[in-house]
Amino acid sequence: MSEHPALHIRQYVPADLDPVQELFASGLIEFSGEAACGVRRYVENSLKDDMADIPAHYLSQERGNFWVAESVGTMDGKGEIVGIVGIQQMDAVEDAELRRMSVSSSARRQGIGRRLLETTEEFCREKGYRRICLSTVDLLVPALAMYRKYGYTTVKEEQLGEPPDRPIIVHYLVKELY
Repeated sequence: MSEHPALHIRQYVPADLDPVQELFASGLIEFSGEAACGVRRYVENSLKDDMADIPAHYLSQERGNFWVAESVGTMDGKGEIVGIVGIQQMDAVEDAELRRMSVSSSARRQGIGRRLLETTEEFCREKGYRRICLSTVDLLVPALAMYRKYGYTTVKEEQLGEPPDRPIIVHYLVKELY
């Protein structure tokens, strides 16, 4: 028997909103360190923006989607959302933007991030995208390492924030699909 519960990746449904928002927020705040104030502001703004209405921002687009990774086979028979990720079309029709990737701290290092990436890449190929773009911050060291491991390359870096706050470096990455 596997030591990890089975994993099911499925499209977001409105009943997922609370656990998805919690996973998004906790995933960023956990790594915020000295940049906690700025990260909390970012999280608050995001929870009022696209993370407040996922169907409108992701599912209403023909070439967009939002997935949850749900662990199944728990003792109570209920699944737990342990990962999230979204895809939105960018201004250039051949470019998709990977957004809101997060894996629960209790479920990391089990291949969930890799499976979510595979899901988004398969979807993007089916929808005719040529590349996937994303941005992440230097605070998320494990995320940066995972993206690079799976073929995403840095195309730009940008510093955000001014002293006395700790500056945050935003990394813009791209993966060519074809």
